[in-house]
Amino acid sequence: MATEETTGAWYRGWRLVAVDGTTFDVPDTEANAAFFGRPGASRGQEKSAYPQARVAALVECGTHAVFAAEAGPLAVCHGP
Repeated sequence: MATEETTGAWYRGWRLVAVDGTTFDVPDTEANAAFFGRPGASRGQEKSAYPQARVAALVECGTHAVFAAEAGPLAVCHGP
């Protein structure tokens, strides 16, 4: 974790953090497909080759250290 001397990590005593999200392919098993789901495919097939997990992370700006993360099903969407 960053200390007060870490460039870009602090602003007036406040630690600077960012929220980021992405998706990851997970192994192609029936259990993963049932829990995480598969995105649609553009080539006429019903679904893509691999199930995907949606991940959101809280990252320290100065060090790029991930200090909190949550993974869940592809269809999870929080917000309006």
